[in-house]
Amino acid sequence: MKKYYSLLLIVVISSVFFTSCDPKETESEYEIVNIEEDIKSETQWAGGKIYVIKKNDFRVENTLTIGAGSIIKFTSNAGNMTVINGAKIIARGSSGSPIVFTSIKDDGNGGDTNGDGGGTSPAAGDWNSITLVESSGSEFINCKFMYGGRNDGLKQNAALDISTNSSAIINNCTFAYNGGKFDKNNCVGALHTINSNYQNTEITGNIFYSNELPLTINAEKDLNNSNSFSYNGYTNKYNGIFVDGIRITKNTTWQEDEVAFVILSNNLVINSGIKLTLANKAVLKFLEDGMLDLIDGGSALVNHDGSGVYFTSFKDDAHGGDSNGNGNIDENELSQENYYDWYGVYTGGQKNSNYASWPNILYANPNPPEVKKAI
Repeated sequence: MKKYYSLLLIVVISSVFFTSCDPKETESEYEIVNIEEDIKSETQWAGGKIYVIKKNDFRVENTLTIGAGSIIKFTSNAGNMTVINGAKIIARGSSGSPIVFTSIKDDGNGGDTNGDGGGTSPAAGDWNSITLVESSGSEFINCKFMYGGRNDGLKQNAALDISTNSSAIINNCTFAYNGGKFDKNNCVGALHTINSNYQNTEITGNIFYSNELPLTINAEKDLNNSNSFSYNGYTNKYNGIFVDGIRITKNTTWQEDEVAFVILSNNLVINSGIKLTLANKAVLKFLEDGMLDLIDGGSALVNHDGSGVYFTSFKDDAHGGDSNGNGNIDENELSQENYYDWYGVYTGGQKNSNYASWPNILYANPNPPEVKKAI
C-alpha cells in the first residue's frame, strides 16, 4: 500500500509541475486590458498583455508604442483603429515575441479571450482595419495581422491601410487569413498602400498567405524581392501584387519574381525620360483590354528581355501563378489559336502599328478581330 501511495504522490507532483511550467498555456496568465477610450496622449502598451479594443471607431491621436509580445484583439463591434492627426504607432515585435493584431474569436493567440469555450472560430473579415491617415513614422516590425479586412457594407477594408498622405515601415510582418477585394476600379489588399506616400513606405521581408488578396501598391512604388507570397504550401486567392496608377513619372524598380505584377489600369504610361527596371523572372499581367504605353519606346523598360520576363494576360496561370483566383480553368481558353486578351506593349508612333513583337509578349493583339474571344 505504501508503494501505491508513493507512486500516486509522484504522479500528482509531476502533473502539477509540468502544468505550472508551461508558459502562457492558459488565459489566466495574460493580463487583459480593455480599451474603451481613444489615445489622446503619448501612450505605451506593455508587452505580454492582451489589449481588447472595445471602443467603436477607436482613434490613435498621439504616439502609441506597443511592446513585443502584445496581442491586440478586436471585437466585432469595434473593428477599427484609425491613426490620425500626425499620430503614429510604433509596434516593434521580435521573431520570438511578435505583436499580433487579430480577432477576439482567435483562441490560437492568447487563448479564449471572449470566454466562449471555443464556441466561435475566427475568419477573414472579423474586424475592419488599422488605417493611417495623415500619419508618418509608424513602424510595424515583426507583427502579425490576422482575420482583418472586413467588408462593412460601405467599403472593403484592408487589414493594414497606409492611406492618405501617410507612410510607414512594414518589415518582417505576417498577413494571414485577411479579407480583400479584386475590382479593377477599387482593388483592396490585406496590405493596402495605393494611396500612401509610397516613396517613404517600406515593404520588406513580409509573408502573405491565405488572404483574399495580399498586396496593393502604387505604380511608382519600388519593390524588392524580399517579400513572400506563400507559406507551407498556402498561397492567396488572388496571388499577385496589384498595381494601381495610370502613369509612372519617376525611375522605378520592380524586383519581385515569386508572383506577378497585375496592372489594373487600361493604359499604364511610362513618361518620357523615365525607366521601369524589371528583375529577371518578373512577370507583368494585364487585364482585358489593357496596354503598356512606352513613350520613349522599348528603352523605357530596362531588362524587358531578361531571363523569365513575360508580359501576359491576367488569366495566364503558367506565368507568375494563379493571379485571378480561379485555378487553371482559363488555361484551355488561353491555349486556343488566335486568342488574345489585351492590346500589348505600345512603343510610340501610330497606335495601330507600333507595338512590340517580343517573343515574351503573350496573348496580346493590338488589332483584334471583331469577334475577339475564341470559341
